[in-house]
Amino acid sequence: MLEVRGLSKHYKVSDRDVVALADVDLMLAPGSFTVVVGRSGCGKSTLLRLLAGLVAPTTGDIRHADGHRPTIGCVFQEPRLMPWLSVAGNAGFGLVGKVAKAEIASRVAAALALVGLTDFRDAYPDQLSGGMASRVGLARALVLEPDLLLLDEPFAALDAFTRRGLQAELTDIWLARRPTVVFVTHDVEEAVLLADQVVHMDGGRIIGRRPVPLARPRDATDQALVTLRRAILDDLAGDPSQAATRHPSSDQRVFQQETVP
Repeated sequence: MLEVRGLSKHYKVSDRDVVALADVDLMLAPGSFTVVVGRSGCGKSTLLRLLAGLVAPTTGDIRHADGHRPTIGCVFQEPRLMPWLSVAGNAGFGLVGKVAKAEIASRVAAALALVGLTDFRDAYPDQLSGGMASRVGLARALVLEPDLLLLDEPFAALDAFTRRGLQAELTDIWLARRPTVVFVTHDVEEAVLLADQVVHMDGGRIIGRRPVPLARPRDATDQALVTLRRAILDDLAGDPSQAATRHPSSDQRVFQQETVP
């Protein structure tokens, strides 16, 4: 569905050349769910912004299977809702001027139903809880009917109970619609609950990849999931140079993901 080859991003800070991303290779299979984990500043969000087309790479290519850019939906850590628009208005904002009003209304109704906000379509952002605002942000991406759904720590600011509920809802939505998903998080438990494949980044590079061959729905207390979570935490706690040795070809090869139902 999407192939990344030799992707790098450099920034000029004063007189220094800062490398945010270095020689990243990645292949996303259609309908796959990839979660990217790593320390702060490791390049996770930069990779997501490049995939979204929000910034241009310094070197490397992002190639699409049919030669055409897919429809992309983005969800950020902050919902960034417009306070003067209702829930329905915020959800449908990205479609204004692009499709007919009747089509906007139909898509918004479907997206709000998916995220459980049908009864709040006329509410305004200052009337919403944090979890509800996050649902509006997700609905705003879903109305685009994206082929590629990019999420940058969308649940990080929420309490554990609300976050767990939204993780389950996102899994259900993904199973129903099967967009290709790239999800960035610091939460390793969240990664193994959601992903087909966990990608570990450090120093702007992909230094490890672990498949998650577990059926859904998943239970955080399942021993296989706990064992995988511990292994990923060990990777994250290790020396980056040792991690690169453990996965010597991970920066050069392209991984063809397998979607786990």
